[in-house]
Amino acid sequence: MWTLAAGWSVPLPAGPDTSVQLVLSFGPVEPPDSEWFSAIAECFPAAQHLYASGGGQIANGAVDDAHTVVTTVSFDHATLVPVVRDGVTVENSRAIGADIGAELTRIAGLRHVLIFAEGISINAAGFLDGLNPMLPPGVKVSGGLASNGILLTRSVIGLNDTPTTGRAVALGLVGESLVIGTGSVGGWDLFGPDRIVTRSTVAEVFELDGERALDVYSRYLGEFAKELPGSGLLFPLAVRSYKDGPISVRTLVGINEAEGSMRFAGDIPTGSIVRLMRTTTDKLIDGAAQAAELAHDGLAEGSSALTLCISCIGRRAVMRSRVEEEIEEVARLSGASTVVGFYSNGEIAPPSDGREFAAAVLHNQTMTVTTISER
Repeated sequence: MWTLAAGWSVPLPAGPDTSVQLVLSFGPVEPPDSEWFSAIAECFPAAQHLYASGGGQIANGAVDDAHTVVTTVSFDHATLVPVVRDGVTVENSRAIGADIGAELTRIAGLRHVLIFAEGISINAAGFLDGLNPMLPPGVKVSGGLASNGILLTRSVIGLNDTPTTGRAVALGLVGESLVIGTGSVGGWDLFGPDRIVTRSTVAEVFELDGERALDVYSRYLGEFAKELPGSGLLFPLAVRSYKDGPISVRTLVGINEAEGSMRFAGDIPTGSIVRLMRTTTDKLIDGAAQAAELAHDGLAEGSSALTLCISCIGRRAVMRSRVEEEIEEVARLSGASTVVGFYSNGEIAPPSDGREFAAAVLHNQTMTVTTISER
């Protein structure tokens, strides 16, 4: 762990360590200076260095806002292939996802893909719609969107250089030795009536039942409406494409008071059926435990493992001072595994509904856990 004031909690190696293949850094939206990145590159010259900004960093049972959490990863047999694209926007997200998928599918022995993307100017659902069909059968995807907490103003991603906005990074994990598990669980309840989205564009909703969407939403929030858009994290939308269909959860990331519209971290097409959601801290903690159990079912026995936690900033907004309890649950169920991660603007993983080879989807308001080990 590192801060500008205190430096490193554990000193960097005195000489180059070429065994490290991946460095994962999760930290504030204002990253360290270029000398910090250069020092890591000198210490781990063979590694790909991924930096993602978070709304709080996760390290072995604790949540930390002050430090940048840095984790080095070495594989015994597996390898790593990065793919990076810049200039990601809401409009081109699907095309960029397809472009990344086309490059990944040419990698022989591809086993899993970790996705880290900026969390403001992206349509992550569209990105995954472009990516998933391009991948070989059986290749799973997990990861998350960068954040700067409830400010919802800026997020950055870096790969081997200073982090920036508008970037998406895919880390292709290659090798038959890999054993990877995923789990993604929410813990939210529905309330209020169903509403029909009568006008929307990609991830921006203008009308619900023919009325300005922001007006409808604000009525249900009551006093919380004064704190929008941040308070919207407490009340996500459940989205269905048809009555009694599967639910996608979408988190509010911005409002336009003049237009009366709301922008979400994922698409909500016109004609969708939506309903508000709410929860309790205990339900969220239980959801985190379920996600960890699902992900750890596939761990290679007796192997050193990495547990990657990506939880939604909306969950943190609900749990407040109890937020570490969900991380403690994941750490408790992870045993000797190293547990790291961050609070995100959106989580990426296959749905935890029993389908063995389900494509990854965008989740909001979930705890998503990915375990990585080798047999």
